[in-house]
Amino acid sequence: MQMYRYVIKTIPSGRELYVNLISSQAGHYLSRQPYVLGLVKEVTDNLKFEHKNITAERDMGRIIGNTEIIDTTDKDTIYYAKANKKTIFSRFAKNRYPSQSSVLTVILERDQEGDYELLDTWIGPHCPPFPGDDHETSTSKLYWETHALVQDAHPVQSKTITKVCPY
Repeated sequence: MQMYRYVIKTIPSGRELYVNLISSQAGHYLSRQPYVLGLVKEVTDNLKFEHKNITAERDMGRIIGNTEIIDTTDKDTIYYAKANKKTIFSRFAKNRYPSQSSVLTVILERDQEGDYELLDTWIGPHCPPFPGDDHETSTSKLYWETHALVQDAHPVQSKTITKVCPY
């Protein structure tokens, strides 16, 4: 996989916080919403870089954009599909819209050199990866039974659309 390492900032230890702009989830998100990079810098200003994996959710105290993650009910029309360039299924809700959010989530991982890579970031609360993701957790299935992405949040591979839950 090709990597384009963009240094976001130097952290207190003198190491770097960076993002792979080509192939990471964070790089993809930042390409669609580049202003979030400034918010990532703000969120990481007060982090203690002590663990290999760091997940931080921070209320910025102001509206910073829209979240594509919504709570769902039995009244929602749900379908599953693979987003473009993805290999796992996501859960989508039809006729729902993004909502304003003041929360930013960042996911960091320390590499072998001691630097930290921004693996993923998004506007909205922290949530587990979708079932089937390499980083799936024990709470992934339960969480995504009651949450979904808004329909137009991500272009999908039309041949993968199904109403039957694939997980």
